[in-house]
Amino acid sequence: MTDIIFLVLLFAHIGTVVLWMGASVLYVSVLGPSIAKLAPSSRADLIKAIGTRYERYLVRNATIAIAAGLILYAYISQASSGLAPSSSGLPWILVGIIFGLAAYVMGIAVVMRANRGLMKLMGQSPAGQTGPTTPSPEMTRLQRRVAMGSGIQALLLFIALLSMVVGANL
Repeated sequence: MTDIIFLVLLFAHIGTVVLWMGASVLYVSVLGPSIAKLAPSSRADLIKAIGTRYERYLVRNATIAIAAGLILYAYISQASSGLAPSSSGLPWILVGIIFGLAAYVMGIAVVMRANRGLMKLMGQSPAGQTGPTTPSPEMTRLQRRVAMGSGIQALLLFIALLSMVVGANL
């Protein structure tokens, strides 16, 4: 018989991990490099347009992914032992949990804080206002932090994904 609770938790976990990881990779591979090549006034407009929405998207999907994953782990460990990973797969699952939590902390501690700093800087000038021809050093520093944090977060998520796939298949 199909375990509907397991399927719902699994779908929620995998679906939101895909969305979270996809957003991180998109920023690292497309958005970050594109933003860096824009003129400062265009850059400010783009950051104002997507900054808050991007942050909410990441935090929402990351939080759901972590919560669903932890609940899923507890469920298969306690309520449904037939679905629990094998003794050789369990360490891999635990490594995946650690890397997933590290990615979450990286997102909150680095990416979100730097993004909020950018939004604060952007809030000091209205959208469409022409500014200096070069971005401020503070804006450049914060953009680098968002890019670096997103890259590290994507790497941590990739390691977590590989670990969990290995652990689930052993």
